[in-house]
Parts: sequence; structure tokens; C-alpha cells
Amino acid sequence: MFFSGVCAVALSFGLSACASGDSPKPATESTAIPASVSGVTALPVDSMVPTTVFEMKVVDADRQVRVVSKPTLAALDFAAYFVNPIRLAGKDERPENYKGVKAGAKLAEYPFPMLDSLSEYEPAAVAGRQPMAWEPLSKILYAQTGNDSLAQMLGAIEAVKWDEPEVFRAFQSVSRLWGIPMSDGSVEWWAEVMPAPWTGRTAFYGRLKYASRGETAEVLNYYLTAEMNADDAMNWARTLSSYWYPTLNTDLEPHTPGSFWPEGSKMQPFAVMRGNPMGKPMWIAFEVPAFRLSAEQLRAKAVADSLAAAGEVVPVNRALDRDSSFRLSTIASLEGSCPANAETAKFRTALEKTLAKLPKEQNAWATAGASPAETFLWFRRNANYLLADKITGQDSLHNPLPRLLELKHYLDSIGVQLLVVPVPVKEEIYGERLVAGTPADLCVNPAGREFTREMLAAGLDVLDIYPALMAAKAGDEPPHFSYQRYDTHWALPGMLAAMEQLAARVTQYAWYGDAGAQPGSLNMQETTTMREGDLVAHLPDAEKAKYPADTLPVMKILKGSEPYKGGKNAPILLMGDSFTGVFESVDQKSGGPGSLLAYATGLDVQVLTSWGGGPGVYHRMMKMKKDMQSKRLVIYMMTARDFWQSPMEWDALR
Repeated sequence: MFFSGVCAVALSFGLSACASGDSPKPATESTAIPASVSGVTALPVDSMVPTTVFEMKVVDADRQVRVVSKPTLAALDFAAYFVNPIRLAGKDERPENYKGVKAGAKLAEYPFPMLDSLSEYEPAAVAGRQPMAWEPLSKILYAQTGNDSLAQMLGAIEAVKWDEPEVFRAFQSVSRLWGIPMSDGSVEWWAEVMPAPWTGRTAFYGRLKYASRGETAEVLNYYLTAEMNADDAMNWARTLSSYWYPTLNTDLEPHTPGSFWPEGSKMQPFAVMRGNPMGKPMWIAFEVPAFRLSAEQLRAKAVADSLAAAGEVVPVNRALDRDSSFRLSTIASLEGSCPANAETAKFRTALEKTLAKLPKEQNAWATAGASPAETFLWFRRNANYLLADKITGQDSLHNPLPRLLELKHYLDSIGVQLLVVPVPVKEEIYGERLVAGTPADLCVNPAGREFTREMLAAGLDVLDIYPALMAAKAGDEPPHFSYQRYDTHWALPGMLAAMEQLAARVTQYAWYGDAGAQPGSLNMQETTTMREGDLVAHLPDAEKAKYPADTLPVMKILKGSEPYKGGKNAPILLMGDSFTGVFESVDQKSGGPGSLLAYATGLDVQVLTSWGGGPGVYHRMMKMKKDMQSKRLVIYMMTARDFWQSPMEWDALR
């Protein structure tokens, strides 16, 4: 077994606007709060970074470039979070059930007991200090100090409902946060609170009734001052896109860092993020002057790319393995394996009732287990997939089968094998935790299982990893499971179970012996990573602080002493959505499906990830025509939820 030793280890764990970021200030600041109001003197601001964090350049209604002069983590985070139209899309509409119960409340009557020194004016205490985005800072503080009190307090501010608890949408957000180091070593916090447009209120300010101590000041200083290099900044952009992807449909556009974007402009971002939260795409690009490429560097890059395209890829002679026995045996195993019966109808009815009770804007919810360690968060889109009708009955832009067959036809024509690997959603593997009373072995998704059979019957080679993931549950040891508790993605035990099966399938192809496999050429190292679940952000504001980041056991694959990364001459291309990227290009890197498959098979694996969703990745593959000359196998791995009403439509191959 490819991962037999690894599984034992894993199972022991539980297998050009003024874009300074400053809001317009009132003409007078006569009521501003003095810096020493708390009785402890704030440290001088001479050494603080400037308050201008980024410059915003508006290309058009759908495209912005945010220029950050000093690429600190604090500055990049603020440029990403502050008044980002991708994050704000659809939030300016007045909720239907909003009544305005406290619309006439005066500042002194505002229901924010966690704040004092409320003011309609930006306080003098924060003058000359850099504003920050609170969400990413609070994650870092929790990771470094283990204290999430700041996050809980700021989350409580955003959760205030003004005596209208039935309104799901946030009435306000903490748009800017300032940390002020004090002479006694503590940090005092001030916040700008921005009410939603539909409340009719203006921004106000307050000091948190909370001061951080311990190493917080040191962490804050590093966050504000330590500068990133270009590679670090790209990792930052990639990670951010991956976290926002589930509901904002974010992805990074193919772009040479430091080159011109849009074409013909004078702007040179290092990363271009595309988001499509409401059915209309928009772009936010991030630029750092130090990362721009000069005209000479751009010419040199073009020459280097041309030479790489012309000479780096070594074409291989290949022949398709046309043996259909694996496909036919998989079809046989599916016959009658997931019938629609009284039990599945009961599950479906209960799930429909759960979704009906949720506010229509709420995309995640929690169910409690036998212990706090067994509390799970669930994703609405995943649940909708479990309630799907016949998947092949969808319209032409949502039915995946014709597009997958089109892709197979193209790859067949160039002699490259296609293997489709749908990744079951957490909700169908843990149906018993999603709906109380559901048998743990019940197949709760007849429509999804039927679509797997239809793909196979149509001639597609499909690896069915559902049985392996169901079996992997036996090794669960709370708080570690086959899928992450607060996230849409799998954890190490589930990933290993799937990769064990995938590696076995790859070695069964007739061409495997001629592909130059080098088993034992890579090394594996046990480690851990901390990941905040991507579902936490989609809970009601008052609940978010209950679910801190998880520390997860992971593996890192090394080639010699360097993290493994497959090259252009890899005989295998693993392409798909975030399931190909998690632990591979974000969080713990070089430990995801591509690296694990390379370790297990001895074959190099190139990874192509579309964070915006699996249906779009094959268009990127079509731009890799030179690279495809070295390929014998394309593995198309993606979450099965995008087979049903995907926000990224399944359009024709191009």
C-alpha cells in the first residue's frame, strides 16, 4: 500500500481616488478623544508607518488596481479588505424584513457596550497610525498568542442587531482598526464602525473596552513593519483567493507578476483577483512598485518564456490505455448501491426543513456533536447538491456531461488519458452528523451517485472515491476527521484515503511502466498547519468567534531538502478546483494531492488549480498546448457540488 505507514501516523491523529484607506473627516475635530484618555500614555507615533496604506486606481466599474508602496502583511491585508467591491457585492440592498426599530437612536443610545468614547469623528488617538483590517490580524494574533478575545469583541460589534435579531445581514462592520502600543507594554484598540448603507447611519468610532497584553505588541509591530518579497506576496494572494472562493467565487487570473494589466495600461500588478459573488465578474489587482518589471525585464521575461515554451517540454510517444475493465467493474459496483428509498426521502425532507429555516443569505450553519470537538459546520451549496434532481437534466450551461465528453474527445485526439475524480462533499460523507438519526452507512445522495454511473456509462474513466471516504470515517478521532470540521475541504485522513486509491489506479494503466517512474525518489515529512475554516465567515456574525482556527496534521513532500513541485515535463497533469490546491499551494505547501500522488507513484505531477471552481480549469489547460506534449494522463479532480447549478457555468471547450 502506497501510504500504509503514513496512514498509521495519520490515523493516530484521527486520520485614482484617494485610496489612503482614510474616510473623509468632518471639518472640525473639536470632540476628538485625546490619546491619553485611558490614563496610560500611548507611545509616540514618530516610528509608526504612514496612514496612507494604498492608492486605488479605478480602471472601470468592474476593475480596480490597489497600489501598496510598502508590502507589509498589514498593508496588503488592508488593501484587500477595505471597501472591496467583491466582498460588498449585494450588501447595500435593504433587507426585506428590516423595520428600522432604532433608526432614530442618537450616538449616546447606540447599543455597543463593548465600546466607550463613542464619537462621530475620527479620534486624535489614532492620528498618524496605520489602520488595519481586523479579520486577518485577529487570525494572526490567535495563531501567535492563542488568545481570541480581540476577535470575539470585534465580532460582537459586527453582530449587534439594533433590536432586530431576525435580520440576518450585518447592520455594520468594523472597517478600520488601530492598535496603539502603550508605555506599560499593553495595546489599546480603537475601531471605526461603518453602518450598512441601508441603515442611514454614518461611520462612528470607539475605543474597545479591552487591552491586549503579553506578546501582542511584538506581533503587531511585525505585522505592521515586516516587508514581503515577491514570492511571499504571491503566496498571500493565492491563500486569500482560496479562503474567499467558496462564496465569493474568487480566483487568481493567469498573469505574469509585475507585467502590465489591463493590456495597454501603465499599471503593473503582481496579482489579479477575479471574483463573481453575484453573477457578475469583477477584478481587484494588487500592485507593489518594487515588484514591477522594467521594459528590459519584460523583454527578457518574454524571451525566457518563449525559450521555455520552445525547448523545455520534452514530447513523449504515448498510446492510450483503452482497456475498459476498470470502468465496467466500477459501473457494476454502482448498480443498486444508492437507491432512493424511504430512508433517503426522510433524510432529504429533514435537510430541506433545515435549509428552509435558515435566512436566505446564510450560507453556513453548525450542528453540535456529542462533544464540542464534534461540532461541524456545513455549506448551503453542498446541501443543495444533496437535494439535486437529475444532474444530466440541467440546461446546457450547467450539465457537465457534454463538456466532460468534449474534453475526453480532445485528449483522446492527442493521445492523453483522462481520469475524472469527483470529490464527494463533506455533507454526503457525514450525513449522520448533518441530519440527526441518519444511519452512518446510508448513501444520502442518489442523484450524485447516479451521475457517477452515467459518466462511466458514457465512456468516461471515473475514479469513484466515495466508498474509500466512507470507510475512512472508521478512523475518526475527534477533533480530527476525514474532512475539516469548519471547512469545505478534506483533512489528511480523507485525502490519504483518496490518494491511496488514485495512486493504485495510475499504476494500473498500461503505459505506467514506460513513463519513467522513480519510486522512492521523494521524501515525506510529518508536520502541522493552522487553518481557519472557510465556512466560519459565512455564519451569523454572533457565532463566528466560536470557531477558531484548527491545527491539522499534514504531510510535506520533499525532493532532497526542497519542497516538491512538479514541472512542465511531468507525465501527469492534476487539474481542478481548490481540492487540488489545499495543502499543495496554500497552508502547508507541497503536501496536497499532487505531491502525495508523486510520492506514491514515483511519477512527476504538475498541478493546475482554479480556485474559482472546477468547471473553468479546462480552459486554462487548453492554453498549455506545449506542456501537453509531455503528458500521458490528465486527472480532473473537483468537488462534486459543481455538477449541480454551478455558479461557474460549463461552457464549450475553447
